[in-house]
Amino acid sequence: MRNWTLNTGASLLALAVVACAAGAVAGEAATRPVVKPVSGSVLKDTPSAYGASGAQGVYMGEAKAPVVSPSARPGDCPAGAVAGDHPDLPASVVKEARPNQCYTRLMKAPVLEAYTEREIVKPERFETYTVEEKWRWAERQVVDKPAYVRREVIKPVTRTVVEDRVVQEGYWSEEPVPPVYEKRVESVMVRPARQEWVRSEGIATGAALVTPGDHQPVRYRADGMLTWPGKDPVVIQGGPETTEYLQKGSAQTVWCLKEVPAEYRRVERLVEVAPATVRRVWVKPKIEKVERVIIEREGKVIEEPVAATYRTEKYKEILSPARTETRRIEPEYRNVEKTRVVKAPEPVWREVLCERNTTPDKVKAIQMALKQRGYDPGPVDGTLGTKTVAAMQKFQADQGLPQGQISVEAAEALGVKIH
Repeated sequence: MRNWTLNTGASLLALAVVACAAGAVAGEAATRPVVKPVSGSVLKDTPSAYGASGAQGVYMGEAKAPVVSPSARPGDCPAGAVAGDHPDLPASVVKEARPNQCYTRLMKAPVLEAYTEREIVKPERFETYTVEEKWRWAERQVVDKPAYVRREVIKPVTRTVVEDRVVQEGYWSEEPVPPVYEKRVESVMVRPARQEWVRSEGIATGAALVTPGDHQPVRYRADGMLTWPGKDPVVIQGGPETTEYLQKGSAQTVWCLKEVPAEYRRVERLVEVAPATVRRVWVKPKIEKVERVIIEREGKVIEEPVAATYRTEKYKEILSPARTETRRIEPEYRNVEKTRVVKAPEPVWREVLCERNTTPDKVKAIQMALKQRGYDPGPVDGTLGTKTVAAMQKFQADQGLPQGQISVEAAEALGVKIH
């Protein structure tokens, strides 16, 4: 049953690669295919080192990653669907991207650190005893009747007078005179020149996510749980984005920015030939009779304070309350060496190698640079084969770079200039 599942997945992936190649031929009959055909099965029958779920395969045949054709037309994005101005790329990538750059998600490894933790061998203990309360009788003055203020109110003396009041001031009113228009035919831009993102599906590299130095494969499940190998293996739960990345594997979506020219059409417009004017008219003010109250003598309040009265009472004065005192016996500890996750793994967006920025000469330069640094890229033939991709994964792991598709960042870290 396991072999049948792997063979079925291999067949589907091979058909997807052949379909991508057929689309490239239909788009430009005068050129040869950009992606070389897959030879043999992509996944062998050997079980994946990443577990039965197989979110990414580890063992691969000689399937080749996309390499630019010498006769490809410059300035074209890889074939795919136009997604407009709002792809699922982060805002920072959309802002900085230049035409014909390709972006996809890579997996950034977790950050681990070793630490020493103290464990309790014997817990702390406490001895308790009670101290009795101490008190005495005392006297204090308390308010028998609180102080207050006696008040007397004297009303004000007023009279009413009739006066003229302006309800509305006189003003100049302006009457509008409409403008005069005539029809004219103009050429109007209906859609400005713009940049649109083209979406295409990436090809699975099949290379394992590995640890730096010893290059041990990281084991994980499609639900986002990762086991990071080492002296003290660490089990990590990735976030939603990490789980989504692992379920899709290394064949992440690739985005390319495309330039589209402006569009125009002829329209009739009304053009003003005589402006609007106004005519001024004087409006008289409005006046009415109103009554107004005049205060001839202000009202007032006369206040007389009345002092409070007090009485003496006895009460129980606490000199020192009852209390419980304890004595602490120190706990005993021992030191244990452990490993912890400082930062969880996460998928990140990076510019990757694609048909528009990669040539066989640049691939050869990458293979030579890998060999000089002690990695085995296979034959230096200008083609991204399984060994070259696996060697790049190890180099990216050792440099602390995200892994998955081969990024422009990793190629330039090898000293190979892509742009």
